[in-house]
Amino acid sequence: MQDRRRHVLDRLPAAGTIARTLAAVALLGCADARALDCLVSVSGVAFGVYDAVITTPTDATGSLVVRCTHEGGRGMRLNYTVELSPGSSGSYARREMRSGPSVLNYNMFDSATYTRVWGNGTGGSGLVAGSLVVNPGNFAINEFRHPIYGRIPAQQAVDSGAYSDTILVTLTF
Repeated sequence: MQDRRRHVLDRLPAAGTIARTLAAVALLGCADARALDCLVSVSGVAFGVYDAVITTPTDATGSLVVRCTHEGGRGMRLNYTVELSPGSSGSYARREMRSGPSVLNYNMFDSATYTRVWGNGTGGSGLVAGSLVVNPGNFAINEFRHPIYGRIPAQQAVDSGAYSDTILVTLTF
């Protein structure tokens, strides 16, 4: 029987003039859910002040940490995937931050090449996968950090304001 638990983590407050918020949910699907516990923590991508006159994209980074604790027994290898929701736009092709009725397009990527949108594996997006050896001894904590690369395309005509979006992070293992 598979036991599923959800862990809802902190929502991060908007940082700077333009920011995004990441909320995190971990879906646990282990045979013995009491033996392994994993959480996701996130530092959001805070873009700072966006200047519509600049001809290059505005880039910023955040990070997502998968942290697992094994409560006893032998060590185990944990394979997992991390997906990001499309946010308020409902599309991975173009995520949107909002400030009232105004919209500022952006996206999040899984590498500094800015070529693969970090999503759920649909709509041209990709999942991020990882693997941890959890607890070669008792009560050890193991974690892996995944960078989040955010990009706002250049020269968008937008109103002044504090723009934000909320992204749901799902960890499946």
